[in-house]
Amino acid sequence: MSQKPTPHDDVPAFIVERFADHSAAELRNIATYAESLETSIDVPQYVVQAFAIQDDETRTVVAIYAAELAAFLEEQAQRKSEDEEDDSSPPGPGRMGGAFFG
Repeated sequence: MSQKPTPHDDVPAFIVERFADHSAAELRNIATYAESLETSIDVPQYVVQAFAIQDDETRTVVAIYAAELAAFLEEQAQRKSEDEEDDSSPPGPGRMGGAFFG
């Protein structure tokens, strides 16, 4: 998944906007909550209130979007971590010292 996921048309716009402020872990908690509706302190109050007035189908598409967005954020973090590791590795042969070794 290299592109940011697009929410289903049934995902309320305010939820899409608010999800931009959450980490991958928070979005995973929201997706889990949407599927079970079990009380959790890890779920923002606006989500609890929004889900109280949504039907099952809307909660399902919100859960799918939250999970997809979490996966996207995790993939981005992994790529960033790998890029940082590549940048911090010591230079190998041919990358430095050309002036010394002709």
